[in-house]
Amino acid sequence: MLGKELIVALRESRLDDNVLPYLWSDTELLRFLNYAEVQACRRAHLIIDGVTENDWGTTGTAGTLGQKPLCLLNLLADQATYLLSPKILQVRRCQIKSMTQPLPGPYTYAELDEYMSGWWGTAGTVLSSGSGTASTTIWSAGTSATGGTHSTSGTTITYRNNGYPSCWLNEPTNTVTFVLAPSIAEPAYLVVSRIPLLPFTLQTSPEVEEKYHEGLMDWAAHLAFMKPDSDTLNLNLSKLYEQAFETQFGTLPNAYSEKMRKTISQQGRMRPRPFGS
Repeated sequence: MLGKELIVALRESRLDDNVLPYLWSDTELLRFLNYAEVQACRRAHLIIDGVTENDWGTTGTAGTLGQKPLCLLNLLADQATYLLSPKILQVRRCQIKSMTQPLPGPYTYAELDEYMSGWWGTAGTVLSSGSGTASTTIWSAGTSATGGTHSTSGTTITYRNNGYPSCWLNEPTNTVTFVLAPSIAEPAYLVVSRIPLLPFTLQTSPEVEEKYHEGLMDWAAHLAFMKPDSDTLNLNLSKLYEQAFETQFGTLPNAYSEKMRKTISQQGRMRPRPFGS
């Protein structure tokens, strides 16, 4: 549905606001509907993207640094950390072009500190994968690798000293850090979940699938009935539509939950344990 069609449906089905002069302007309702799309994505991760290379400095992200990477990172030798678009909610997969398998991750600082001693160099930077630290060890999901590949019942993780990183972590500040830092320069491809790149207008549609458009009207109605005016304020209806929205899209994660979504792998992690234990 186009933005203008959503507004008509919202007035008819939720707000009973079909007669001029309207209690809510088109501008207000369009803003509420755009808020609803962002809320739905934050709660349910509705937009999965593996093809959009860059954010291109869209509204809210433009600045002196210009475009922000979304699904394409151009790796630089000995650079471990890369800033991503703030539109990204979670990095789900990372694969370097010349590798046949995706890199394991994301890992947490605690896991790396415990099971990959020395990954953070004395100069405060991630060690390079070309630095020859062949004694480095990383274990995950019942798997270990030291200077090569060793596995038990989990996913095999290989320590690489040929220019490739071994794994990665995704920070709540929307960065990806490769461990160890690559000594090669080539593309890395990401699959991410994100919020919409741009607000939709009266003449365009939300980026989420049309089957979710009806649900967006519930959050818009929730906001509309919070408008502080004697003809519009209705906290009971506002709560009713808020609950209807949560039934479809879930509750809004707090800051801690969003942080954990970034740092915990989608594959279901077991507690790391030594090889052979």
